Amino acid sequence: MLSRLHELRRRPGRTQQEASGARLEHRLRDRRNNFDVLRVLAASFVLFSHSYALTAHAEPFADITGWTLGELGVVMFFAMSGFLIAKSWSEQPHWTPFAVKRGLRLIPALVVAVSVVVLVVGPTFTVLPLGSYFTDPLTWTYLLRCSFLITIFGKLPGVFATNPYPDAVNGSLWTLPVEACCYAMAAALGSLGLLRRSKVLLALAVLLVLAVTPLSPMSLAPAGGTTSGNLPLVVMLVATFALGSLAYSVRARLHLSWAITAALVALWIATWGSGWARATGIVGVTFAVLVVAFRTPAGLRRLTAHGDVSYGIYIYAFPVQQSVAAIWGGIDPLPMTAVAFPVTYALAFLSWRLVERPALGLKRRVAPRASEPARCGPLSPSDQRSLSARRTPPTSVTECPPAGTSGRRARARRPGG
Repeated sequence: MLSRLHELRRRPGRTQQEASGARLEHRLRDRRNNFDVLRVLAASFVLFSHSYALTAHAEPFADITGWTLGELGVVMFFAMSGFLIAKSWSEQPHWTPFAVKRGLRLIPALVVAVSVVVLVVGPTFTVLPLGSYFTDPLTWTYLLRCSFLITIFGKLPGVFATNPYPDAVNGSLWTLPVEACCYAMAAALGSLGLLRRSKVLLALAVLLVLAVTPLSPMSLAPAGGTTSGNLPLVVMLVATFALGSLAYSVRARLHLSWAITAALVALWIATWGSGWARATGIVGVTFAVLVVAFRTPAGLRRLTAHGDVSYGIYIYAFPVQQSVAAIWGGIDPLPMTAVAFPVTYALAFLSWRLVERPALGLKRRVAPRASEPARCGPLSPSDQRSLSARRTPPTSVTECPPAGTSGRRARARRPGG
């Protein structure tokens, strides 16, 4: 009887712990998540979608939903990026290390990929004599522009000129300058202390989301694009990034609920074919990405145990697919995917091992974390609630460590990300 009473007394506590475990902030205390898996899935969506565009076929998913799978994949990328970039800034809120880390993630692999396209793919598939190709200023302008993230409307002389989707060399790259601008926006907001103000982020996200609804004239413009973006799609991506950042700012109050996910996805489905699908879609996808990242089985991480190949898939898939289209004229989308995916994956794996991972390893040298938290000051309401709920000493960069705590010990306890 006594043990039964003891069990009944413990149940409320366990229930409260389970509810807390569904909160985003609680999940963040553990580095284990499935973001890498989601990134590979998103990159694969883009590859699969482009197999239709680059073979001049209509994409069934787009016919049903009004979105291409490529757009869905890119929105997933920006949702994760907005969340993780806000987290990164909060852990080390300084411009220089922030810019260095972002640059090391984007630029080295991009420069290598663009160089491969210019020096290998271009000479192989240009319809011009090699002398004309290599002496054309456009060849070297393309290399220079793309290396500095000026990736919109990029062409190489005579390359893929007779493909079903002619002249486009690497249409996926157009989103990279948009992402870089979002990084700059996050740093600017962080410098002003606004990344910690959920009401400000909420207002920004609402305005951006409303800009792609029927309440805005922008909703009349078509969404989508393979070789370059358009304004509605750019605003969609920036809005998604803002929603991801907002999710991090309200992490103490945000419950990662499958029921809410199902409701938001159902709302998106209900709006397919209407002017509201963009807005409901980016809200639903952003929330779903976080729930899937933190609440799916840990075993999924085995799929990416060898490394994060998502960026490599994204930057190599398009030229590989255009090469396949040039070699096998009239190829259908599914055979193109079957041929292009393993080749792209192999290039992405080499990119990770030979370029991206070594570049990311430089972050600790060129942008080391301070031995002590970068800032001590008033905590935001969400951080105050989080701190009061914990029994361990404060260790994040927005809190002050207890007196006598060494920087090494503080770093060891700091939640990773």
